[in-house]
This record gives sequence, C-alpha cells and structure tokens, in this order.
Amino acid sequence: MALIDVIKYEGKPGEIVWKFPRNDISTFGQLVVNESQEAIFFKEGKALDIFGPGTHTLKTGNVPILEKLVNLPFGGQTPFTAEVVYINKALIQLKWGTPAPIQVEDPKYTITLGLRANGSYNIKIVDSKAFAVGVVGARGAYSQDEVDNFLRPMIITRLSDFLAEVVLKSGEPITRLNQHLEEASSAGKTKIQPDFSKYGIDVLDFFVQSINFDQNDPNFQKIQKVLTEKFEIDALGGMYQQKRMLDIGEAAAKNEGGNAGQGMSAGMGLGMGMNMGNMMAGMMGQNNAGGTSNQNDATARLTKLKSMLDQGLISQEEFDAKKKDILNSI
Repeated sequence: MALIDVIKYEGKPGEIVWKFPRNDISTFGQLVVNESQEAIFFKEGKALDIFGPGTHTLKTGNVPILEKLVNLPFGGQTPFTAEVVYINKALIQLKWGTPAPIQVEDPKYTITLGLRANGSYNIKIVDSKAFAVGVVGARGAYSQDEVDNFLRPMIITRLSDFLAEVVLKSGEPITRLNQHLEEASSAGKTKIQPDFSKYGIDVLDFFVQSINFDQNDPNFQKIQKVLTEKFEIDALGGMYQQKRMLDIGEAAAKNEGGNAGQGMSAGMGLGMGMNMGNMMAGMMGQNNAGGTSNQNDATARLTKLKSMLDQGLISQEEFDAKKKDILNSI
C-alpha cells in the first residue's frame, strides 16, 4: 500500500471531531488544515503536535515532539505511523431543556416546586487537546449531537443552583422567575463555565428562554393563594379585614347540616355575614358617599391588572405604577 502523501479533512458536515482513516504517513507529505480547524497528531494514545489552518509539510522541525518520540530519520521519503485527528473550532450552537421537572425550593416560602426550563447556548472549543482527550477519546468521529448529549447533563445539574440564586437576589417567589430571564441567563453562564473549561470548551452565550410550572401542583397553588391574598391586602388596605370576616360569615351560612346545632351555626353565620355586609356598606358610605360603584370598578381593574402581571404581559414596575393610579382614583 502506498504511503499517504496528502492528509486532508474529509469528514461529514456537523462533525466536531474527525480522524483520518489511515496512519501510515510519509515524511515530506502534506497536511492540509482548513479554517476554523486544528489537526492533532496522536501516537500510542498520546496527543502530540497541533497544527492550525494552512498547508504543512511534514519535515524536520515541523513535528518536533513526534520526531523525538519515534526517532524519524528524515533523510528521504520515509514512513512513520501516527493518527491525525481534526477538531472543528468554529462556533457551535446548541439547545438545552429539562427532560423531567427539576425540584427547586422556593427560599421565600420554603416550598419545593417542580419546574421545567429550556434555552440555548453557544460554545467554542478553545483547547483542542483537552477536548480530544477528555471527551472524544479513541473514537473516530464525534458529531454535534454527541457533544450536545455530553454537555446537557452538566447544565441540568447546575440549573437548580443558579435559578435559586436569582430568586434570592430578587427577593421574589420562584414563580416569578420568568420576569428575570436575563439574570438567570447570566447566572447560568457563570455556573456552567468551570465545568465546560475542564474539557477545553468556552461558553460564549447562555440563554434561559422559558421557565414553566405545573399549574396543578398543590405546592404551586399554595404559593398562588398566598400571592393572591397579599394582592388583596395591598389593594383593599383597611377594608381587607372586613372582607375576610364577610367571607367567613358567608361560608358559615352555606354550611348545611343535619342537626339543630349545625342549623343554628348556619343562622349565626348568615347573620354575621349580613351584619358585616352592612358594616362594610356603612363604612364605604361614610368614607366615600356614592363611591360604591367606583370601588367595584377599581377592584375589577386591579384584578385584571394582577392577571396581566401573572401572565408576564406587564412588568412589576408597570403594575405598581398603574395600581397606584387606580387606588388614588377611589
């Protein structure tokens, strides 16, 4: 079999690593390396010389480590054995997502929620030798999908850490994370970079694009209930306590029982509800005669405004400003 005079990349599109299929190489042969590539010589499983873009003649001085290892004569066209592996150093664009819900504890309410998240990230191989040895090993080729499968578990492992950090910094419940995607993206890049660096990879960009919660999760519903009650307190002010008492009275009035005691409780509850209703009406009349319609309208507007905030249609700042305007109009 004739010696190899020209070594060049013949891999498929999307391959991050490709190994030249033969290892019987001729001195004074030509090594061709394309732009955004590096070629590494391997001998007995050890990564030796690295060549950047261009055409290189394999002669004395060009492969100093390999020459020393195999004692090449370089007196003419002589053969030597070595493997040549090409590494693609161009930008690699990948996506990530949670295969199953990640359990994250809400630091504000100490309730654990299952969340799903997804996004994208851009990487570049900056240390070809570290990547080839640490990730690829003895394989003949390594595709972009295989790189994705290798890196994604590292992201998922760090996910709960950097999302919890964002929640602590913002001081808001974890259910509000979608309002802090930019901060989550920045924290994610910082968290995963050390893991990627061990394999010669630099994280150029990292994006958290969506965070979702199971709406039927009992823990999620608990937090939503707390947020709703907080909103009512902020919106109604001193009227909140009267509203709560009225709710209790109405609930007691609706309680149907089969004995006299339960019937008496229902009657007392109904009376309490009616009395509280009259009390609230009287207070509202004293504070703002003829203003019942305005307050009902304001409550409806506040409820709609809160719904828009929960759906991410407006920011917290916009919500606070509009809420202040509505309350001032009562």
